[in-house]
Amino acid sequence: MTIIDGYLLLSRIGRGGTATVFLATPLAGGPPVAVKLIRHGTGASSRREFAIASAVDAGCTAAPIAHGVTATGSYLITAYLQGYRSGAGLMGDTMPVASLLTFGGELAGRLASLHDSGVVHCDVKPSNLLVGDDDVRVIDFGISRYVGELPPEDGFVQCSRGWAAPEQLRGEPLAPSTDVFAWGSLMAYLSTGFHPFAGRGEADWIRRVGSGRPNLSGLHHGLDAVVRAALAHDPRDRPGARELAAICRDGTRRASTPEPAARPRPATVRTEAAQEDTAACAV
Repeated sequence: MTIIDGYLLLSRIGRGGTATVFLATPLAGGPPVAVKLIRHGTGASSRREFAIASAVDAGCTAAPIAHGVTATGSYLITAYLQGYRSGAGLMGDTMPVASLLTFGGELAGRLASLHDSGVVHCDVKPSNLLVGDDDVRVIDFGISRYVGELPPEDGFVQCSRGWAAPEQLRGEPLAPSTDVFAWGSLMAYLSTGFHPFAGRGEADWIRRVGSGRPNLSGLHHGLDAVVRAALAHDPRDRPGARELAAICRDGTRRASTPEPAARPRPATVRTEAAQEDTAACAV
């Protein structure tokens, strides 16, 4: 039986490269929580993650409750969102365009709220998302930064392979546009079934991201322009998260609105054929 800060750990519900997450129940009674045990984490790191997670709207994440240190690392306790599942389950298949627009709009809206709070998540990837029926939450602020904050001067780039923006790999100060790039990578993956910067290894992936030429073949019609904009090599050329949310929601409305029935033309009137426009680590 393991007890952390007055919470009894019940079962493991997630595991990543540096942490394991458990479902837990308070000994004093109350709703269940999630306890994230961070291997080799320090009091300073858990305190910082708690502070950043507390700075964002609670409706965007799993609200933080407490933090501290154990003999083997540190921990963070958050609300447990019943009925939500890890975004990692989205991988391995493609999504229909209507579902993708809904998902993309919800995620972009959450990112816009984070950015309004002065936070750049820096690690937007499937395993750091919790997905409900029509809702998306962003979790794990372990490497998040405040807008304009300089990266740590330890010679290491903090990011996850496959989801980092070019400026992140260069160790530059990060802005909300970093999360927009990850959003574009995820939308492309869920549309096509493969990563737009897929490579044979870490060095190949870094080279492809640095080239500024994502592979977007097979992208859903109607998503091409917004995904390409989100994946712009220059962060100044990317739209904001709020603009992405508006584009997705507008696309969802248009997809759900049936086309008006065409009026029949009089049989005696001849018309010419209408022209049809066709528009595709942690390191």
